[in-house]
Amino acid sequence: METHKEFEIGPIRPPSEADSLLLRITRNCPWNKCKFCTLYRKHQFTVRSVEDIKADIDQVAEYRQNILDGIPENLYELPEETAQRYFHIMHWIRAGEESVFLQDANTVVLTYDKLHEILTHLRKALPHIKRVTTYGRADSLNKFTVEELRRLKEAGLDRIHSGYESGSDEVLKLISKGYTKAMEIEAGQKIKASGIELSIYFMNGVGGKALSDSNAIETADVINKVNPDFVRIRTFVSQRGTEIYDEIKAGLIKECTDKEKALELQKMIEHIDGANGYLISDHIINLFEDVTGNIGTDKEEMLSIFARFENLNPENQRRYQLARRMGMVRTLDHMPRLSPEQKATVEDYLMRLDTEAEFEAFLLRLLRRYV
Repeated sequence: METHKEFEIGPIRPPSEADSLLLRITRNCPWNKCKFCTLYRKHQFTVRSVEDIKADIDQVAEYRQNILDGIPENLYELPEETAQRYFHIMHWIRAGEESVFLQDANTVVLTYDKLHEILTHLRKALPHIKRVTTYGRADSLNKFTVEELRRLKEAGLDRIHSGYESGSDEVLKLISKGYTKAMEIEAGQKIKASGIELSIYFMNGVGGKALSDSNAIETADVINKVNPDFVRIRTFVSQRGTEIYDEIKAGLIKECTDKEKALELQKMIEHIDGANGYLISDHIINLFEDVTGNIGTDKEEMLSIFARFENLNPENQRRYQLARRMGMVRTLDHMPRLSPEQKATVEDYLMRLDTEAEFEAFLLRLLRRYV
């Protein structure tokens, strides 16, 4: 068994888990072949022992109690790694210490027995927490029965985030996701039947121009059949160092424009029928942050945002895109609030970026800062 040190924290979590306590259950990604991702590419997947994970949980409980008791008085006198862990727990406490996120990329690759033991220990050591969440791939989730998932829910697992990215088999193959639309539907229906909340991710634009319609329409079909609690939008941004970036550069995939990626999301929403979860645009890489709401009751309101944008003349559309991608605005409603200096900056770039290719290349450079 490995020597236990400070409790482990992995490199990533969903934006919605910004205030969660982070506990590392596995290291890196067991699949690690998605063509759009480089996060774990140079790192080997390993499973931490249940004993070490439980020791981490006990250490968190100890540090939490020390903070509540007013010790240690000066964190800067502690070793750097220990101080960092205390600061992490302090942030969690200030945020209400409601949620715990289990890392890394696919915790549900563990066996049912190991997950159940970890969850049981976590809920016993930190009985006040209200929510435990984790990432889970569709293929790994499908190894569980509905009854096993229901028992994991009873043991304390409340929400699973799953990066579906697309509901199109063509797109899933293109990006080397490693599973099929049918597997996504099976996993989603099992999770919903168990009572665990399901949060899936849609990557608009990832199939390129040729598969844009398929990406939107087939993903909508998955949503209709699964009815996830949350659909979170992650606009595709090609990154240097990924296989899909190389394929775009080689002309094998024609990348959608910034506007086309947004309108692909519009098409997906248009084809959703009968689902009643929440669509959430909770990332700066999305063009419209306010395309958010209940898929069933707020559909027309969300679609009206796209209509407002499309009704603008091409120059005003570009002005909004520039302002959004430079971090000046969050919605179309914010455009009148630009300062004179911000307006001058937008106009300067609008004049200098003469061609569509230059405009799109500039937007991509801005977007890659956030990925």
